[in-house]
Formats: sequence, structure tokens, C-alpha cells
Amino acid sequence: MVVAAEELHKSCLIAPLETEHRVGIEIAADHPVLPANRRLRPVTPLSTLHPHQSCALPAVAMRATLANHRYPPPGRIDTPPPAGKLPPMFHTIPEMFAATVARFGGRPAFKIKEGAIFRAITFSQLDETVRDLAAGLIDLGVQGGDHVGLISDNRLGWILADLATLHAGAADVPRGADSTAEEIAYILAHADCAVAFLEDAEQLAKVEAIRDRLPKLATVIILDEQFTDGGKGVICFNELVRRGALRRTKGKDRVAERLAALTGDALATLIYTSGTTGEPKGVELTHANLLHQVNMVPQVIQFTPEDRFLTLLPPWHSFERAVEYIAIANGCSTAYTTIKEVAADLQLERPTYMASVPRIWESIYDKVVAKVAQEGRMKALLFRALLAAAERYRTLARIAAGDDARFVEHGYLRSKARQVGAAARAALWAPLYRIAYAKFEPIRQRTGGLLKAAVSGGGALPAHVDRFYDAVGLTILEGYGLTETAPVIAVRLPERPVPGTVGPPIPETQLRIVSEGGKEVEQGAIGIVQVRGPQVMRGYYKRPEATAKVLDKDGWLDTGDLGRLTVTGELAITGRAKDTIVLLGGENIEPVPIESALAASPYISQVMVVGQDRHQIGALIVPNRDQLAAFCTESGLACGELQEAVRHEAVRALFARELRAHVSAAAGFKPFEQVRRFRLLTREFAVGRELTHTLKMRRNVIAELYADEIERMFKR
Repeated sequence: MVVAAEELHKSCLIAPLETEHRVGIEIAADHPVLPANRRLRPVTPLSTLHPHQSCALPAVAMRATLANHRYPPPGRIDTPPPAGKLPPMFHTIPEMFAATVARFGGRPAFKIKEGAIFRAITFSQLDETVRDLAAGLIDLGVQGGDHVGLISDNRLGWILADLATLHAGAADVPRGADSTAEEIAYILAHADCAVAFLEDAEQLAKVEAIRDRLPKLATVIILDEQFTDGGKGVICFNELVRRGALRRTKGKDRVAERLAALTGDALATLIYTSGTTGEPKGVELTHANLLHQVNMVPQVIQFTPEDRFLTLLPPWHSFERAVEYIAIANGCSTAYTTIKEVAADLQLERPTYMASVPRIWESIYDKVVAKVAQEGRMKALLFRALLAAAERYRTLARIAAGDDARFVEHGYLRSKARQVGAAARAALWAPLYRIAYAKFEPIRQRTGGLLKAAVSGGGALPAHVDRFYDAVGLTILEGYGLTETAPVIAVRLPERPVPGTVGPPIPETQLRIVSEGGKEVEQGAIGIVQVRGPQVMRGYYKRPEATAKVLDKDGWLDTGDLGRLTVTGELAITGRAKDTIVLLGGENIEPVPIESALAASPYISQVMVVGQDRHQIGALIVPNRDQLAAFCTESGLACGELQEAVRHEAVRALFARELRAHVSAAAGFKPFEQVRRFRLLTREFAVGRELTHTLKMRRNVIAELYADEIERMFKR
């Protein structure tokens, strides 16, 4: 809703910092703790939404604000720019970076783990290396508007290569180090890359194996500083930096010339995502697209130069990239960690913010539950009782404040009675909640004790995990977005994180819910989520037809996701209308190529891959009756009807072998694309039920019809 979202965003504006930064600070792995009033503390039932937030928008004021305004048309929410004093708005990423260097040059920008401590590089040091590297790229012949490949995972060299490419007026084409040689060949060729950064010798070996398919690729730069064995067309990272530094000292500043010509509508990055046929699509994101995130997300989540980010997501993921740019723009430091070291690094770095995928938060939850279970039956019972009490209190407190997810607006008297009743019950649970909150202190300390909020994206946060963190006093702000939207569309508000939703759209973002026919649905109804705003991509590179399918002439992007809007303007995602599956770890999987491979098995008649918001994918399989009957006869099994056959262990073992044979690393599939869980169905998919009249699978219908089967499959 227009006014609801506007008022919510007004409540969390952040003005530019007025104080000067300190130059030449000591770079250390340890940091001073926050003032006492920023620490977690319990509160009375109806004061603040979260016990560890020192201020929040009063619920009564919020309700009064909403009551005094007219609502927009059903099924739509338009979030205008926030009112009041805004931070400077930038036009290009290098312009934003230069402003940060001028203001926070002596502060730590990025931190790399060396042994048991973090080594920091300041913004000024980062700037010098970026400019030298950009000059080196220009010396290699990189022109403004060129596409430069960047095949690497999380490391300091990634952000250096990224910023240097942008400073040279070019756009980078990022991809992870787990990419297959086939993927790299397609992407670098399709993007017309003449120059590419590669993480290490392993990535170089992949490229060398497909070099004959990359006629335009002239030079590769190895980011690994230990790499020295370069051949023809291979340059070491440090050597290119030295070459660029020499050019800057002896010649004219060609980097400055490139920056002067750079505009907001210039392409900044070309991010390839898998298409419905398995062929990657290059998402064209401009400087303006990316800077919308930099300019607007801080209007929702407040950051200061004292904030510290801990990150373990791959930087080629648009979510992580936006987080790193936002950290840079606000003078924050970013420390790189890994899944193996994240628990220790939380204690070492004591971050104030952390962005990750749901799997990380679920992993921490699982470890807490497992540890409690090991401490004995009585302690486990006490923990569960206190957790249930805390969850109950938090739920009632939200209802009392009017901060729960409501999709239908009830009458004033009914709503008020519901709130008053919830407030009375919350008061009864408050004493137990205070006890529980104190008992949960060790859990909060697992994050380092200074975490203001964690941002979760790349998949849906499981409801039980969401409730758990809320109950123990840790704020997780679930967000929603796509690579095509650079990526953030919506995120929960820190002072009002409504569970079951991903929050309202961020400023300058329009969102609507439409039917399959494109008509806006009624308030609270489920439909397809469409978005329009400055963050929406320019299109798919060299794919005008694919672009036209998702982006209309008026600028509305069809996300392919299903959702609904609350009466106060938060978005709740209910499913996916498009095929792409997103695992809890943030991996994007296209089911069609996997299904096609499995369909090659003589024993499989029909198959649908599932796994949205799961740890791994699974498959619903309709066996080929004739082939299965033949197998049973040859194996001496008394199978009888299909219902009896699918229960035989030998039959299950047969299908497990078929899955391994057809979807494997040897067949070009990544580990997370391989199917290890399956369910054998005993009826064919039928037209008008599971299939359309053109025999296409109705994925949402199948997922609903076989919901119980899917749940049992993943619980095995």
C-alpha cells in the first residue's frame, strides 16, 4: 500500500554522517564493543517489537498513520522515495567508491583471514590497487563497454578485479569457480570476452581445455598471487598491477578519461543465470541498477562506518555483490569467511551485520538443537518449554501491536478486540519470556554478541527457523529479489519484521500482484509478483525474445514468483510460477535439463524435480509400467500391481541406480543438481490435472497434489 510503505520507510531514514572520519586508524582484528544501550535487553510486552532494539515505531502511531490515509488499488504497492534528508545519490559505482575513499580512506575496507587473525586493507589502499589494475586492463586493450570475464569465488582479488573493470569503463562477466568447462565456454564466448580473470590454476586448466572454442579470448589474468607459471596469453595478477602502476606514473591518466565518460546507463555487469532450457541467460545490469540498491537499502536498514560485515556468500551472486557495494558506500568493513570457519570468525570479528542464505541460519539452529539434546532429557525439555513460551509471547505481542501478517482487513471493533485479547495473553506469558530471554544469552553470543541484524536471501527462510531466532532475540531480516532486479525488491523492516513476509518493497519500487491473465488481483489474493523500478535489468544479452517474455513495454518485470500482499503492504512469497528451483543454500537449479536426462531412463515414464527451499532436490517419478514389470519378472520378484512393485527394495535400488547413472558429474551435472531422493508414484500425470492440454507439467498443481509425498520424501 502506498502510504503504509511510505510511512514505514520514513521511520528509518538515515541522514549523511556529519562527523569527519579518523585517518590512519590502527587496523586490528578486535574491535571495541558497542555502548551498553546497544546491547540486547528484555522489554515489557508492548514497548518495542524486538527486545534488542533501542527504538521502534510505536504501534499505536503506526495504526493511526495507516488509518488516516486512503489505500491504493487492490494488489498493488508503490513505494515512493523517502522524504527528508538523503545521503548523496551516485551515478556510477566508481563515483560512489571515490566518495568513500575521500571520506573514509584510512578505515578498513576488506579483511582477509591470515592464520588466526584478519588482515585489513584500507579504502585508500584498495583505491590505489584498483586504479593500477584498471590502468593495466586498459594497457591490455580493454575498451569502454567491453566485457571482461571473472571466474572466481570469494577473495580479495574478486572485488579488486570487479572495481578495476568498472574503472576501465568495461563490464564484468562473473561466474563461480564451481562452473563446468562447458558453462565457462558458453558464457565467455556468448559475452564476447577478450580478457578474463581466473581464480587459479584449476580454472586456467578448464579454460585451456576449451580454448579452441574461445577465439576472441586473448588474455587471462590469474588472481592467485602464488601463481607464477604463466604461458602465452596468461598474466599474473601482480604483474598486471605493476604494469598499470608504471603506466600511471609515466603516461597520461587514461583511467580518469574512462571515468569521465562513464554514465549511469552504462553496463556494469553481465550475470549469467540458467534458462528454462538450461542455456544460461546474461542479465544486463547497469550502474544505475546497482546503485539503486546502494542508495535505497540504507533507507531501510541503517548503517554506520563502525559497522562490520562478515560474508561467506560468493560475490558473483547479485545478493552478495549488493551487500559489498552497500558496505563500501557506508564506509563499513567486510571480512571474508568460509562455511568451515564462520562459527569461529563470528567470535573473532564480532560482526554487526551478516548476509547469508537460509541454510546457514538453519545450520546454526540445528547445531543448537543437537547440543541441547546431548545435555540430557531434562535440559532438553526445559529448553523446548522455554522456546515455546518465548515463541508464544512474541506471536501475541505482534498481534497486540498490529504487526502480524494480515491479508484481510477486519472491522475496527473486531481488530481492536483481537489486539486487546492478545495483549492480555501476552502479559501472562511475559514472566516466562524474560526467563527464556536470559537463558538464551549463550545462543546470542554465538554470533559475537554485537549482531544488529542478519539479512537472509536467496531462498525462503523456514518458518520454524524464523520463529526460533525471533524467540531467542536475534533479528533476521528476510529479503526478496532476483538477479534481474540487482537484486533487492523487498526486505523486512528492522523495527517491524513481520514474520511470514519479506517486508515491503524498498523505496522507489512498484510492486503488483496479477492473475495469469495480467489483471491485478484483489487484496490478499495470491497471484504472480510483478515489479517495476530503477533496479530492473536492461534485458537479457542477445536474447530479445527472452527479455520480452518477462519485461513488458511499460517496464513491469514478471518475477515468475507467486505472492500476496498484507493489508499493511508487506509481500509474502507463496511459491514459484516459473520453473527455477532455489535451494536453501541459494543454488539456482533448472529442473528441465535434469528431467530430460532422467526421462532417458527406460524405467521412467514421467518425472518432476522438486526441492524449492530444501537442502537438496528430489524427484517425483512415474515408473514405466511395462519396463518395471519386465524387471520384476527377470529378477524373480512377485510384484503384481504397480502399488506393490514400488514397495520392493530391489525396485527402489533400481531407480536409485538410474538416477545416479543419468544425472552425474560425468554427465555434466553439479553435485547440487544430482538427485538422491525420490518418490515413486502409482498413477500417470493426466491432462486437466497434472498436465496442460499441450502436455506441459503444471508444476504448482503437482506440488500441491503431492505435497504429502514430497514431505515424506525429504524426511526419509
